[in-house]
Amino acid sequence: MNYFLKRTIILFLSGLVLVACSSDKKRNADFLPPISIQIPDEIKGETELVKVINSSEKAINELSDNLEQLIVDSKEVLDKKEEEERSLMDNLKVGKLMVEFVSNSSELGELIDDFDNYKKEQEAQGLINDAQVKALEKVGDSFEKRMQQINKKYEHYYN
Repeated sequence: MNYFLKRTIILFLSGLVLVACSSDKKRNADFLPPISIQIPDEIKGETELVKVINSSEKAINELSDNLEQLIVDSKEVLDKKEEEERSLMDNLKVGKLMVEFVSNSSELGELIDDFDNYKKEQEAQGLINDAQVKALEKVGDSFEKRMQQINKKYEHYYN
């Protein structure tokens, strides 16, 4: 039994690594359309800020797709309200889905670091102006709007 359990765990972890490292996923047509953050004319010449905004847009879209994929993939397992109703395979599927989600959403952590570093550097040097602040606020507003859209789209999904 011990040998079987070790072998199963090794195979499971190997499978998780393979799934997490694969990047040939196509976007699901049923997902919310990608957001687009408009860059104001006043800051188009500021390449670092434009880069931060563009990478933020990409990361928000990827996080949105990953959340929707997690919701769709986990419905079957999470419909089982009681943990006792879930089999070992159901629990392994939940673990796999969480690993995939974290792996696919890793760019968000980098985005948050870049975003914070840019803002802190600009504030420390006294270089941030109203146009830059408004542009950075658009990123936060876009993120908040997307999370509201996801919540609204899936609010009755598990009922």
